[in-house]
Amino acid sequence: MKMKKTTVMVEFAIFGDDFSPDAVTEKLSTKPTKCWMKGESIRDMAIVRKETNWSISTGYEESWDINDQLKKLVELLENKRSDLKELKRIYNLEYKFFIVINVENNEKPAIYLENDMIEFANDIKAWFDFDLCIFS
Repeated sequence: MKMKKTTVMVEFAIFGDDFSPDAVTEKLSTKPTKCWMKGESIRDMAIVRKETNWSISTGYEESWDINDQLKKLVELLENKRSDLKELKRIYNLEYKFFIVINVENNEKPAIYLENDMIEFANDIKAWFDFDLCIFS
């Protein structure tokens, strides 16, 4: 039987009440991994979305260091700082990096933030959200 490996997924999400995901796609010249509009029904649930979302993700990847996945997204967005700041100002948006770590067989990746990640997130006023799932 093949043993499962520890995986990391990083998602950069843009949230707000009233903005067009298409406008974000055009401004950033980047196609989202997923997006939805405020008020849309959530599949198989009797509730609706409370906000509009545009996000990009690395998907789950085997990893020994969360910065490997973070770097992929920051490198994609780094030269778009001014665009991100402008979008934030115009549409009153929130930015968040979701870092999901699935720990298998007690094999934990390095969990720290490098200075350039902190600086970038601070510059665009983004939050970090960590989700740690431990499987035995």
